[in-house]
Formats: sequence, structure tokens, C-alpha cells
Amino acid sequence: MPKSFDQTQALIRTLLAIADGGSPHEAERELARSRAEKLMLRHSIDEASVRMTREEAHEPIRTDTAIVGSWVLDRLALRSAVYGAFGCRSLRVRRSGATEHVAFGFASDMSMAAVLADSLEPQMLAEMYAHGGTASDKRAFAAGFTIVVADRLTAFYAEVLTEAEAEGTSSALVVAARDARVDSALAQAFPQVRTSRRRLSGAGWSAGAAAGARADIAVSGRKVDSSSTRALGA
Repeated sequence: MPKSFDQTQALIRTLLAIADGGSPHEAERELARSRAEKLMLRHSIDEASVRMTREEAHEPIRTDTAIVGSWVLDRLALRSAVYGAFGCRSLRVRRSGATEHVAFGFASDMSMAAVLADSLEPQMLAEMYAHGGTASDKRAFAAGFTIVVADRLTAFYAEVLTEAEAEGTSSALVVAARDARVDSALAQAFPQVRTSRRRLSGAGWSAGAAAGARADIAVSGRKVDSSSTRALGA
């Protein structure tokens, strides 16, 4: 039987309490965290389903984030991959001599993506510096890290959708409709987009992939600044 919003919130809080040390058993803590993460994602999908059915879906939002400092392209690639795993679309935009990550998506997806991107970037950089090597090795390391993290997030998202479908929620159709709206929003803002491909020659890819496999991709316990997002046209 479907749970109400309050029941779902209470269950998530209970699971997070267990994950944060409420159980002496590590396996139980990990299971509780996984269940909480899936419920958080499922809730956003189910809420979207209701709104789409009622033709009250929110419009996609847009974020513009300046990427400053070193390893700009590598950090931007990670951020774009994380956003992509949650159904958002990303662009690299040069404006006034600065590089920006411009993203489009629905608020719930964008919030989770922002939380994870802000968490994963320092993880990647710390692992990359610890690994060492030449600049080319570091770029290859970052690429390996990014690809594996994106695969993990995509698999997690797909697992949630599969569970929702098994319980009778037409989430796949809802997500497809949301994807179309996000694509449309991006196309309206940027009708002409050029694609580019980087060539990597370093020896750090395997080490980066291993680091990506052990990276912390949880969103529970982390928060995103709601002021960083704005509705299109705002």
C-alpha cells in the first residue's frame, strides 16, 4: 500500500538514524542508507508522476556555476557526468573570459546532482593528487574517476526506476516526459551547441576508475543551497 508523504519522511528519518550509527552492524547500516537513498529518489519520481498526471508539472530550472581555479575541464566533466546521471543536461559556456557549468533540469534532480557534484569534486582532486604523476596522468585519472562514478549513479537511478515499475508506478514514462522538457529548455536557451572531444594520453585511468569505484556517492546528510537554482525566465 502506498505510503503518505509524512509516512515516507518518517521512514527515511528512521533509516538515516540507523545508517548514522543506530545499529552496531555495518551491513545493517549500509542497507539502511541504501534504502533511504532510494526512497528519497523514489519520492521525487512519484511526486513528479502526480504532477504530470495533473498537468501541473514544474518547469525545468537552470543553474550557472563558475568553475575557477585549476583542472577546470576535469572538474566540469565530473559535474556534467553527475548531473547527466540524474536526467539533467549540462553545457560548458565561456563568458567574459570565465568558464561556467550551465545545467538544466527539474529542481529535485538538480538538487541531488548539486549535492553529489560538490561532494565528489574534492574526493576526486584529493585522490588525483595522492596518485600523482604528470599532468596527462592526472587528466586520465580524472576521466577514469568520472566515468565510473557516472556509471554507479546511473545504475542506482535505473534500479530505483525498476523497483518503481515493479510496484506499479509508471516512472519510466514520467522520466521520459521530463527528459523531453529538459531537452526543450536547453534548446530554447542554446539553439546552437557545438560538441567537442578531449584526447587523453596519460597512464592514470585505471587508478582513477578504482578511486571512482570506492567514492562516496551518498546524498543523505548533505544539503544543497536552494539559492543556487532559479526557474527559467526568473
